[in-house]
Amino acid sequence: MSTAPNTLAGAAVSLTGISVVYATGGGGSVAAVTDANLDIEAGSIVALLGPSGCGKTSLLRAIAGLEGPTAGSVSIGGTTVSSHGSGKRQWLNPEKRNVGMVFQDGALFPHLTVTQNIVFGLRSLRKELSRSEVLARVDQLLDLVDLQGFGDRLPNTLSGGQQQRVALARSLAPQPKVLLLDEPFSALDSSLRVQVRAEVARIVRDVGVTTVFVTHDQDEAFVLGDKVAVMRAGIIEQFGTPDELYRSPATPWVAGFVGEANFVHGVIANHDAAADRDVTVAATPIGVVTIDDRRTDLTSNDVQVLVRPEQVNLRQDQADDTEAATVRTVEYYGHDVRYEIELADGTVLAARTHSTELYERGDTVYPSFQSRQRGSTSAAFSVDRTGVGA
Repeated sequence: MSTAPNTLAGAAVSLTGISVVYATGGGGSVAAVTDANLDIEAGSIVALLGPSGCGKTSLLRAIAGLEGPTAGSVSIGGTTVSSHGSGKRQWLNPEKRNVGMVFQDGALFPHLTVTQNIVFGLRSLRKELSRSEVLARVDQLLDLVDLQGFGDRLPNTLSGGQQQRVALARSLAPQPKVLLLDEPFSALDSSLRVQVRAEVARIVRDVGVTTVFVTHDQDEAFVLGDKVAVMRAGIIEQFGTPDELYRSPATPWVAGFVGEANFVHGVIANHDAAADRDVTVAATPIGVVTIDDRRTDLTSNDVQVLVRPEQVNLRQDQADDTEAATVRTVEYYGHDVRYEIELADGTVLAARTHSTELYERGDTVYPSFQSRQRGSTSAAFSVDRTGVGA
């Protein structure tokens, strides 16, 4: 795929205290977004991740100017484009925000050719560009999205992935500082979705435009996003890199949403004698687990400890103070195997191991925490504060 003929200087985006409330029948209202704060670096790719109805599309539309927030402010490139609350109200119309948007279905005009659809994206610049300049821009964009020679085709003659690339080219035509994508891959089948999202990620990185996209797919968010904002019920639960979210989730709910999560009971101690250094550790049924030092808000020593399936080691002989478990299910994937094992107290854990040594249903195994691998720390949550998965 060709690189962009002209790179753009993406703009930083800042959201401060954004709330979006919709009116309902009978004079009621429903809060779609509540007090959202987000600082997006220029040129970065950020995913808004969450289940359906969590407010991620409403937040995206507030950036675009397609939705009027009831409180808070939005700035793009240091310029306030929306401000509501106490004080003077500010509002910049969507077409003046230098923002491009790609919708879920592409929203191409079916009666216009690929070239005409892209030219439509340049409507705000028609007085500034000559016809030859417009056609040159279209050729550059077709080359960028790897659709050379498709200019005379109608949208219904293209595949779903090709249509999304045309929609992307149309959005990039006026050279926006910020590109917004609302679940752009959800209408594609799984194999095509993987291919198209890789192509789109390459294009926006080549161009250098700041990109914010909405998704409910954790894999998609982690693969494409430099950072991810995880949303739940209108609130941003956590904002960070994929690695931060996976290894140091802020809540049990985030832990379970961004990956498969086991929770085992633990008792906090403040010193690891074996390591001869002061660290926070928890004694659990699968051994001693080192707790991520970034979590400092534990309210008791009685905790639930997050253990990812790949952090569970299985062996046939007992090690240290680990307890026996019984293999309940075996899922063989070739490169690895997923087991479900049941501890003596009835706790069921998922474990993912290499396929070099296989266990069968009914086997007795001794699970232990993988303390020597990368990411060998974990997160802990106070039982009296959250319970499991709260």
